[in-house]
Amino acid sequence: MSKNRKLITLFATMMMAVCMCVPAFAADSDSAGNVFEAGDSVSLPETPFFGGFIAGQSVEAEDIDAEGSVIMAGQSVNVNDADVGESLYIAGNIISVNDAYVNGNVCVAGNNIVLKSTEGNGVYIAGNQISFDGVANALHAAGNTVAVKGTIDGDAVIEADVVELDDDLKVTGSLTIRSVNEPKIPDNAPIKDFIYEPISSGEQQGGIGTLGIGIGTRIIKKLTSCLYWIVAMAAFGMLLCWLCGDHLTKASELVRTKPGAVIGCGIISWICIPVIAVALCCTYILAPVGGMLALLYVLLLCAGLAFAGASLVRIFLPDMNVFLSALIGIAALEIVRMIPVIGTLVGIAADMYLLAYVVLTLWDNRLKKIKQ
Repeated sequence: MSKNRKLITLFATMMMAVCMCVPAFAADSDSAGNVFEAGDSVSLPETPFFGGFIAGQSVEAEDIDAEGSVIMAGQSVNVNDADVGESLYIAGNIISVNDAYVNGNVCVAGNNIVLKSTEGNGVYIAGNQISFDGVANALHAAGNTVAVKGTIDGDAVIEADVVELDDDLKVTGSLTIRSVNEPKIPDNAPIKDFIYEPISSGEQQGGIGTLGIGIGTRIIKKLTSCLYWIVAMAAFGMLLCWLCGDHLTKASELVRTKPGAVIGCGIISWICIPVIAVALCCTYILAPVGGMLALLYVLLLCAGLAFAGASLVRIFLPDMNVFLSALIGIAALEIVRMIPVIGTLVGIAADMYLLAYVVLTLWDNRLKKIKQ
């Protein structure tokens, strides 16, 4: 529904993908009392610690006592009997939090989320299936299905397709619900101020005329967005042709001569670079290196489609003016990127192509220096 929910859900998906690939390692508490744990199956120590960063495919936290904040990410995250002095952050696919007291905020993003007997200052949840039962001073929940029970000693905002409110739900402030259909408010629920904000939907409101207007509006927005990105990527492509014309030519030649190396190196680089960056960030000495690697990775992804369009088109139009051919190649890829699923795959392939060229070029330069 909202952009914030989509962004948070995307963050959770990325974190899950990284956590499933992180190599296993573990470390005891450092001199500051912080715990860093990562691996396939990870569990937190039952002894008190200050703060923690935990990542893994399966994360178990039983009877934890943390003075500071705790950050967890994994395919499945289970928290039972937790006492957190500051804030609790969790991202994953299946998340279960039971009997947790958090002095700060509780921020959770994932797919299937259950918070039971959980108390926190502000509780912020984004996911698919959400169930909250606890106490909070503020609640913000966004998902497809959201069920809420307990006491909100302040304001609550719920954005979902299906909203389920328990009969014993208590909201001392305002309860704001954004949904296509207005939910049923229990008659005996002590809710002080209820605000319903309907979300218009072309498919669910109105007849054929309204449906046509909704579809037409979405098509216009899609075409406008495509035109904007064609212009933006074309301008960036012109800059690449001016500054990196030789590299564009070398990249196209590399595809013709070593297609297997480009494909293999692109896939490995696209998967391994973020994993290596996360692993480096979990250390003290190499954390700046990991941050720089992650920043470089993001910058390369931003330039992937423009680089691929301006470079690959030279295979098919070798005699055309380089600037004009770049415009054609970038525009073609941007149009293809409008197609659902296929567009996503094209974008990923373009990113892999640029990453492969950078890695292979660095490797070749390294070999030349060794031979010299």
